[in-house]
Amino acid sequence: MSGSIPVLLYHSVSDHAAPGSEHHTVSRRSFAAHVKAIAAAGRTGIAIAELVEALRGTRSLPERPVAISFDDGYADNYDAVGLLVDRGLPSSVYVTTSAIGQPGRLSGASVAELARLPEVDVGAHAVNHRRLDEIDVRGMAAEVRDSRAALEELTQLPVLSFAYPHGAYDRRVRAAVIDSGYLSAAAVKNAASHLADDPFAIARWTVLSGTTASRIAEVLEGRGIPQAWSGERLRTRGYRAVRRHRQRLVARMGAR
Repeated sequence: MSGSIPVLLYHSVSDHAAPGSEHHTVSRRSFAAHVKAIAAAGRTGIAIAELVEALRGTRSLPERPVAISFDDGYADNYDAVGLLVDRGLPSSVYVTTSAIGQPGRLSGASVAELARLPEVDVGAHAVNHRRLDEIDVRGMAAEVRDSRAALEELTQLPVLSFAYPHGAYDRRVRAAVIDSGYLSAAAVKNAASHLADDPFAIARWTVLSGTTASRIAEVLEGRGIPQAWSGERLRTRGYRAVRRHRQRLVARMGAR
C-alpha cells in the first residue's frame, strides 16, 4: 500500500501469559520470528517521535519505515526491547503508572533504565488502565496529567507521548492530552498510519498471540490492512454509547 506506515502494537511477550492476557501475549519465539520478518522486509525502524515530526511536516522519513510499540508496561517488555535494540530497531513503551512494580510489570528501575536508552521512548498510558472516554472530565484529566508527572519523576526525563488505554478516546480526551503538554498520542484503529494521520491519534495495528511472521510480513506490505481514517468512526461512537448505557444500568441496580 503506497504511503502506508505500519505501527505495530504489542503487549506482553512471554511464554507464560498472565490470566486474562492470553489473547494479547506473544510468545518469545514468535516475537523473534516477527523481528526477523521486519528485517527481511527491508523496513527501517523509526521512533514515534520521528513519525510525529513527519506528520507535522518537519522531517522526512525513510522510504520504508516501521514503528514498534508496547502497551501497559509488562516486565517481559524489557527483554523484548533488548532484542529490538540488538537489531537496531527503536521502540516506544507506554507504561500504566499504577502498575509499576506490580507482579508481572516493569519495576521503577527498569522503566528508568529503558528511558535512558537512545532507541527507546517511554510514554504514558494513564495512571489506571481505564477507558478515558467513559469517566468524568476531572478524573480523566488526572489520569492523563498524573501519569506523565509520575514517569517524569521516575525517569528524570521529559515524557512527551501518550497512548490511550484500550485505544479509547474522544474529543475531550484528545484535548486533555494536548493540554497536559504531550506532543503526540497513539490510538489503535488496527490500521496503517500515513502522512495525513492525526499526531494525537496515531493508528497502530495490534499483534495478537496467534499472529504469524507471515502475517507480519503482509501487514508491512499493507496487505489486508486499511489506512487510518480521519476523525472518529460512527461505529466507535455507537460502542461508547452502549458501554455508557450499561454503566448507568449497573449503577441504578446497585442503588436499589
